[in-house]
This record gives sequence, structure tokens and C-alpha cells, in this order.
Amino acid sequence: MRISTIGTLGLTLSFTLIVQAGAAFGSTRYKCKNPACDINAIGHRKFFKTPSVGNWYSTEKEKELGEKYSTAVEQRVVLVKDDGINAYVDQVAQRITRNSDADMPITVRIVRRDDPGAFTLYGGHLYLTTGLLLKMHSEGELASVLARGVAHTAVRSVARLQTRTSLMEVASIPGNSGVFAIDSVPHAPGNNDIALQTFGFTLQRDLELEADYFGIQYVYKAGYETDCFVSAVQSLWQPNPSGALAKAFYPFPPLNERLKRLHQEIDEILPSRPGDVVSTSEFDEFMVRLRQIPPPEPPPEKDGPPKLVGHESPAKN
Repeated sequence: MRISTIGTLGLTLSFTLIVQAGAAFGSTRYKCKNPACDINAIGHRKFFKTPSVGNWYSTEKEKELGEKYSTAVEQRVVLVKDDGINAYVDQVAQRITRNSDADMPITVRIVRRDDPGAFTLYGGHLYLTTGLLLKMHSEGELASVLARGVAHTAVRSVARLQTRTSLMEVASIPGNSGVFAIDSVPHAPGNNDIALQTFGFTLQRDLELEADYFGIQYVYKAGYETDCFVSAVQSLWQPNPSGALAKAFYPFPPLNERLKRLHQEIDEILPSRPGDVVSTSEFDEFMVRLRQIPPPEPPPEKDGPPKLVGHESPAKN
């Protein structure tokens, strides 16, 4: 999957985007002293829940921003209105959410776009395109994509990325006393701009690895086969770009690194068990219905897209 860019609308947003634990959790081999890898601790772990140096945004503020930006997005895209399709995706999303660390409601919307993509806003607002959904092969893959969005919400990825980027912006302005500066005219990037962009992509790659790490735990806890998560990463994300510059500004870690970490996590903390779900007949019905949706039409012309700038602008997922 790639980060969705609503280019024609002037909105650049990221993905960026969900039965029960087995008896093997008590196995000596899989005991974990760190809550981050303790499957039994899911739902009780507190990740960046209160404002701190790493995250300036309270839960209430993040929900407020989520409502603001989701409204702006939905004025510029065409959403799928089919009740059956939306209900099925929401059903899978809520299954993941019940088995996650997210402490905000998760809302999923499907955007009628041919290109595959997904993004997650503040406050648990997840968006998937029809182009992405049509590439899926199982309910487990759908659960996996949703789980990454739920994980981004649980660990407050958007708020943390924006906080740290803002800190770097403040630090890069000579004599800055903590006041945010917004450029009102385009300009050629200077050394500070390049450093900020590089820092942002480096941090975002770390957050994407976190979404993999916790997302596959949620998939496992919800009763899905973890191989579905691995196959989703392999088949739904764009291949790594070639060229030094493209690689430097690519928001996802190299595919081989992601797969290596996922296999290590599966081996070390996710014990195998029989009966995990790969797909369902409901997924097959969902895909039949999805293919019947008419091709998306261009969105209506607007006077101008909303400008998501400043320290409250949503970060890419």
C-alpha cells in the first residue's frame, strides 16, 4: 500500500488507516516482561495517552482535530454509500478494535478511488480506497490493513509525528522562543528545510514499523492468521522505489526489513495455534458487492481545497 495523496484535491494525507487469545499465552517460551510484547496486556497498555514532551495532544484535542479534518476530507472525496459494504468493513474494524490498545472510537470510511491507498487521521478516523480493497484476497488481509490504522491510533502516531516535527521547526528558527512560524509563500528549501524533511521521514518510518509491530498483535488477538498480515505487507504496499533520492524520502521502511521484523515477532511472541481465521464467506459476498460499485466520478470543483497547515495539520500515515 502507498500513502494516499489526494493530489487533485490539494490534500496530502497518509496512511495512512480490526476469538479470543489461545491457551498458549501462558507458555514459558512466550512470557514477556515488556508490556509492548505481552499479548495478555493488550487493552491495558497506556501508549502516549496523556500530553507529554513526545505528544502535545490530549485525547480530547485529538478527537476534536479528527472531527475537523475528517469533515474537510469528506467534503472533497466521494464515499461509498452502500450500507452492506460499510457495515461489513466496520464489523471487521470493530473486531480488531476490541482486541487492541486504542482508547478512541474507530471510524472507517471507504473512498471511491481506483488507486490503492489508505490513511489515518487524528482521533481514529481511517480511510480506505476501493482500489485498495479490490486488491485484497481475504478477510485476514482486510483485518491486517485495518489493524495498522488502529495501531496508529493506539500509539498516537499522527499526534507524535506532528509534535516532533513542530519541535524541530521551532529549534531550526534562530532565536525562536517557541512561536510557530508558517511560511505564506513558497520558497526553495534551505538546509534546515531538508533536515526537517529528512527527520520527518525517518520518524515516520519508525512509526510505520510500530504500526506493523502492534498491528499484527491485534490481528493475532482477534483470531486471524498472522500470515495474512505478512501477505498484506507483501502484496498491498508499493515496492520500494529505486534511486537514492526516492529511497531517502520514501515514508515506509524497506520491505525486507519489515518482513524480517514481522517474522521475528511471530516466532518470538505469537505462538502458533489451530483454527485462526484466514477468510470468510462474508468476505466473498463483500467482494462481489464491491465490484458492482460504479467507477468513481471526479469530485465537484471547489473554490479551493482546505489548507491543512500549521501545527495542527494531519501527518502522513
